[in-house]
Amino acid sequence: MKKILVLAIVVLAILGVLLIFPKKPKTTASFITNMTFERSEDIFFIHEIVKYPSNVTIISPENPSKMAVGIVGDPWNLNFGVLPIGVNAKRFVNVANYNEPISKIELVCHGNICSKITFDKNDLILNKGNEGQITVYLNTSLSSPGNYHGEIHILSETPKNSFISVLLGWS
Repeated sequence: MKKILVLAIVVLAILGVLLIFPKKPKTTASFITNMTFERSEDIFFIHEIVKYPSNVTIISPENPSKMAVGIVGDPWNLNFGVLPIGVNAKRFVNVANYNEPISKIELVCHGNICSKITFDKNDLILNKGNEGQITVYLNTSLSSPGNYHGEIHILSETPKNSFISVLLGWS
């Protein structure tokens, strides 16, 4: 009985350390130009990262009645084009879990664009078969004219065993 208790404590301690210090993506000095996908695994989780480029050029129009706004319609990026100060924009990201019993989805922003970016929801738990849409907002109201760049990462964390999701309170 003592051996089982000691083994359970050791397993919980290792799990606790891995959960306290989760594996986060490495940041680089330059940003991607197209959507990219990365997948890795550790002893407890499958990690997937979808990276989207994100940028905006904020202008201060001299004649607002003749202002040109640049809109980006590509579905594979989260670029906001050219916007004047005070104009806000939004883009949408669709997330889904079709195969795994449960996954945690988190959005993270990198770069100097991040002070202008917010998400309508974050840290989602998606059960198998669930879908969702996340709105990415860009606020230019307190910005200076200039070019702002970065990446938005969609991190997906899927437990390899169902007991992990129970321990984390995801179920």
